[in-house]
Amino acid sequence: MRTSSKATWGLLPEDVLLTLKNKHWQNSRNLKSLLSGGDSFPLVVPLKPPRGNAAIQNIGHFQNFVSSWKSFSQDSINGAGQERSDSKSKGCEVIWEKRNFRSLAEQDVPTHLNILDIGSLAYILGLDEERQLQDWLSKIRYIFESLSSQLNIHKASSYEGSSSYGNSDQNLFQALIDHLETLNSFEQDDLELLVRLLPQLQKGMGQGCYLRALPVTFVDTKFIEKNLLIIESVVTALVDRSVKGIGLMSWLDCKEKPRDWLLVKPLCQETRSLLGGLPLLRLSSDTLQEFELPARNILVIENEQSCLALSDVHNTIAVSGGGKNVSWMKAGWLADKNVGYWGDIDSEGLAILSDARSRLSSMTPLMMDELTVKTFAERMVPEPDSVSKDPVALTETELALFKGLRADQYADKRLEQERLPMEYVAQHIDAWVV
Repeated sequence: MRTSSKATWGLLPEDVLLTLKNKHWQNSRNLKSLLSGGDSFPLVVPLKPPRGNAAIQNIGHFQNFVSSWKSFSQDSINGAGQERSDSKSKGCEVIWEKRNFRSLAEQDVPTHLNILDIGSLAYILGLDEERQLQDWLSKIRYIFESLSSQLNIHKASSYEGSSSYGNSDQNLFQALIDHLETLNSFEQDDLELLVRLLPQLQKGMGQGCYLRALPVTFVDTKFIEKNLLIIESVVTALVDRSVKGIGLMSWLDCKEKPRDWLLVKPLCQETRSLLGGLPLLRLSSDTLQEFELPARNILVIENEQSCLALSDVHNTIAVSGGGKNVSWMKAGWLADKNVGYWGDIDSEGLAILSDARSRLSSMTPLMMDELTVKTFAERMVPEPDSVSKDPVALTETELALFKGLRADQYADKRLEQERLPMEYVAQHIDAWVV
């Protein structure tokens, strides 16, 4: 194979093909635009023919430039290599012009390469790209043909770009192109699951259940969960345009899978009995917003390890492990409880305290004050710069502590709650309990 020219003019076929592959085929955004049709084609690629004395000054490159494009044109007409389809070559044309150069007779010079459609682009790039295109179009054709008898779309006989279809057909075609990576990964079994699923989906059919409990036949709900985005786009295209705005889960009326499990620990025998005798359990944030814990005192703790160290606290249940996730503390039932919050004393811990108070103004911070910092200053450690803005829901003394930690006014910037001795912790919790 010829190596790419170092001249600033006269692009050789291998230069152009490499650029086309990088810019259009291996760039997902550009490739999807080309597959969608519209105004993307024809692609007109300037070949940078020489000007002035450039040709005579580098006659070897000029001759290579002209002969290479002549060979390229001949290959496109006759088909290059095995398994190539001559019909696709008709959409790719080298444009020639007659040019006069000093000391040279009039010459036919290649000026542009015109590529009329995506099939022609795939053809000149090579067998791999041509096979890849045919695989995509075969999958799209299968989806159209399978759904044509069930939904209001037409069979796709050949590829002509999305503009060749009716509205619903065009929307479906575009939805599939938008999720080309997923479509590319689909095997035949996945395609069958998709076309068997789509006619079954109806607004509100989930009736408040989780996605895995959706009442569909033949299709496993793990397939839906794994391919939610392409299914959402196709349902938007074929069934209900409002799906795009509210999301498929809301449209189906399915609950999101819990992702933020919190550790719940009853701290006395009475509350343990009220929770079925369980010493520990996990509940999601959504569940805690709806489910009232059976204790007068609710102790919210930033870290699980500090929670696990506690026991024998009267009429108290601890909730821990949420870190920054304190959204559940807006639960209405907490307003009638004695709620305490205990976290690390550092900029992030005080920011979480602020977030917690913005959801429940009546909560009481425990062991998150300057006295605790000064008492155990030798146990402080560095903290990476993580929170720069002043939290909005701190008291004046808490905000002064926040700023003091940030300004290195103490032995260091962080006092972790796990570093406090248990007798100190027990003393302050006992004073808080009602």
